Amino acid sequence: MKKLGLSIFILALVCVFSFKSYAKENITVVGGIYFHSELSSYGNWYKLKGGINVWRPSNVSYDWGPYRNGRWFSTDDGWYWDSDEDYGYIAYHYGRWLYDDYYGWVWVPGSVWAPAWVDWRYDDDYIGWAPLPPYAEFSIGIGISFTNNFHYGYNYWNFVSYTNFCSPNVYNYFASNKFKYRIYSKTKYRNNYSYNRGRVINRGVDL
Repeated sequence: MKKLGLSIFILALVCVFSFKSYAKENITVVGGIYFHSELSSYGNWYKLKGGINVWRPSNVSYDWGPYRNGRWFSTDDGWYWDSDEDYGYIAYHYGRWLYDDYYGWVWVPGSVWAPAWVDWRYDDDYIGWAPLPPYAEFSIGIGISFTNNFHYGYNYWNFVSYTNFCSPNVYNYFASNKFKYRIYSKTKYRNNYSYNRGRVINRGVDL
């Protein structure tokens, strides 16, 4: 998929302008939980049914969700989510996000870094992304595979036009909820993960 025209060319330049992504060098483990100490300052830890330890940020609105407050950059590692939230350097580059009926969005710890752990959808007008669930596992040589045939429904996705994809505060350009089902239905699913130079690559969609 290629988007032509001057506006798309300018967009591509904005997305790649002098930005590099880095993995955290030291991963702390407390009580068998990755990043327990770092994230405790920004939210609370809970134990879900089945003994799963999860974390939820504090002081967020009822309709808050992951991968919304920030912007996208194109890097050597693929599409990198640059979060505006203080905990973003961990919660959007390690682990997975799960929607719980009681707590809402919670983060499930993980130790493998990626520029972003998201699924993608696209057509000629929109790009969309949603958090990968805990059932999505990464394997070298395979990429992402699902241990459970589960994907988040249309209402959990964020969609923007191509021209706004790399805009700061990208949430200001999200398609309205009333249009999400129509956009979701006409877009194609894409999962484009690989491994190179000892790092996970998320190529996502092409501009």
